[in-house]
Amino acid sequence: MTQINGENSTTVSYVTKQLRIAILDGSLQKGERLVQAEWANRLNVSRMPIREALTQLEFEGLVKIVPHKGAVVTPITKENIEELYHTRSLLEGLAVEKSLPHLTDNDKEELRSVLYEMEHLLLTDETNEMYIKLNARFHKTLRKGCPWSRLKKTIDSLGISPIAPSLLEEYYAETQREHKMIYEAVLRGDPSELRSALEFHILRTKNNLIAHMEFLNKNNKE
Repeated sequence: MTQINGENSTTVSYVTKQLRIAILDGSLQKGERLVQAEWANRLNVSRMPIREALTQLEFEGLVKIVPHKGAVVTPITKENIEELYHTRSLLEGLAVEKSLPHLTDNDKEELRSVLYEMEHLLLTDETNEMYIKLNARFHKTLRKGCPWSRLKKTIDSLGISPIAPSLLEEYYAETQREHKMIYEAVLRGDPSELRSALEFHILRTKNNLIAHMEFLNKNNKE
C-alpha cells in the first residue's frame, strides 16, 4: 500500500481530506457506512490511516463510530452551521467582552505569541493541523478571563467543530488579518470593539464555510 510522501501523518491527512470531501459534497449520504477495507482499496492505503482519519472525522462531527457497525456518516448541514456559528458568535462575543478586563500581561503575551506562530505557519506548506490547534488556543486565551463560569462551560459544550479551519485553508491569510484586529482591540482595552471584531470573525467564517460546502455540492452534481 502507498505511503504518501513516505510519511504516515501525510497519508492520514490525505485520507481525511478525501473522506471529508466525499461527505460534504454528498457522495456519502447520512447514515451510510464507511467500510474501512473498501476505502483502503479505493485510496490505495492500508487500513491504519483509514482508522485514524475516521477518528478525526468523528471529532469534526462528520461521522459517528457505532459499536458493531463501524463509522456512519453524520454530515453537517447548512442549518447546523447557521445555528452553531450564530450561537457561538453571541456567546463567545459576550465571553471575550467580560474577559478583557481580567486578561493579564501574560495572557496578552500568549495571544501575541500564538499570532506569531500562526503567521510563521503561513510561510510553510504544512499549515493545517497545527493551525487548527493554534486557532483553538487563541480563542480559548481570549475568553480565559471571563468570570462567568456557566457561560464558558456553555461555549465549551457547543462541541465547536474544527471543520472550518480544516476546509478553509485558502482563507488563512484573511483569518489572520481578523485575528490581528481582535488582538489590537485587546491591546486598546476596548470591550465593545473586541466583541464586534470577534463576532464579525466568527460570522465571516460561517459564510465562507457555507459557500465552500455549496461549491462542493454543485461540483458533485455537475
